Amino acid sequence: MRSIYNFILHFITPILFLRLLLKIRKSKNYQNYSQQGRWRERLGLIPELAFSQPPIWIHTVSVGEFIAALPLIRQLLEQHPQIPLLITSTTLTGSDQVLKTLGSQVVHVYLPWDLPSAIQRFYKRINPRLGLIMETEIWPNLIHYAAESNIPLILLNARMSPKSLRGYRKIANLSREMLGGFTAICVQSSEDAERFLKLGAQKDSLHITGSIKFDLNLNPETQTQSQQIKDALKWQNQQVIVAASTHQSEDEIVLNVFKRLRADNQELKLIIVPRHPERFQQVYQLCQATGLDVLKRSEIDALADLKAEILIGDSMGEMMLYYHLGTLVIMGGTFVPNGGHNILEPAALGLPLFYGPSMFNFKAINDIFLEQKAAIQLDNEESLYQSLSEHMKNPQQLEKLGENALKLIRKNAGAKNRMYRVISNIALLD
Repeated sequence: MRSIYNFILHFITPILFLRLLLKIRKSKNYQNYSQQGRWRERLGLIPELAFSQPPIWIHTVSVGEFIAALPLIRQLLEQHPQIPLLITSTTLTGSDQVLKTLGSQVVHVYLPWDLPSAIQRFYKRINPRLGLIMETEIWPNLIHYAAESNIPLILLNARMSPKSLRGYRKIANLSREMLGGFTAICVQSSEDAERFLKLGAQKDSLHITGSIKFDLNLNPETQTQSQQIKDALKWQNQQVIVAASTHQSEDEIVLNVFKRLRADNQELKLIIVPRHPERFQQVYQLCQATGLDVLKRSEIDALADLKAEILIGDSMGEMMLYYHLGTLVIMGGTFVPNGGHNILEPAALGLPLFYGPSMFNFKAINDIFLEQKAAIQLDNEESLYQSLSEHMKNPQQLEKLGENALKLIRKNAGAKNRMYRVISNIALLD
């Protein structure tokens, strides 16, 4: 089965190259100094790395996975400063976030494409003592050649939705082989564990640790920075809606609801943060069409006299900054069939949460939040307006919703320590 996979992968590699080259030509970020020439890493042609000893390798595909893994990464840096850490990512935004957050504390390279030769070169160059892979980044050659090189692999924060289970069952033999390559699989819930077992995972490799996304380290500097922005915008003591990670078609929903809510509160403000950077300008123009004062986050440091009813979050890796500015959150990716985004970060700040029906990527977390009355899930634009209107007219009701979310975060924290114990037992860290 893996041979068929490799045949197909070699066939589409030229397409991957063409796609990467187009990205490099279009994106200024790919052309900056820190990214120049790094396309070679996609083939396992990484630079010489002078590690003092075999590193721990951590793969976080993009920004979200890196931020989720950050508490564990910081714990490894603090408790084992002598062990080098290598972090890989797949996306440019993930790479930028790693470099921006940790700088020279870690080494960063792009994860190679899953070509046999690229993966073999990668492992030969880095020679890790252990590989930690966040969530469900399961690649046949990555796992196969780790086993061949005697590199233990641990899958962290793993989840398996019913839809994913059906998909992996279509390649049952390959799925069983891949899962058998993991020394340990740390799953988020008992339901996830059952689905992994159905795919052929070994029972003794499974550990129910919960979701590491509940273990959030809040940076006090972010709160200070948000207060400076609030002062610059003169948004003190005003209600601010944060529409986070919005997708195509959701921006119109948010803006329609916002305009209706302003009929009762002319001082109401909105922060809208598009999920994808290529949509920043499009959403900016959409907001300008409302006739309200619109400002981009990137303009704040350059302008002296600031005035805005709507702020566009046209930056990466600053979502917590926007949450600190907010009174409540509308989570994007939920009013379109995208499956939702991480609601735990705003919940950790005690922010009331409102979102749409599409939360299948976070089903277990969503179920807990709804059961504990820590979030409000709506069907459509009209129900979103009605719920927001009701809650904003009842501050105590809104505050209670946020309190329930914060209590839930504190109650479910601890996955990081459970994962660390699994890692320590396998890597003999302690």
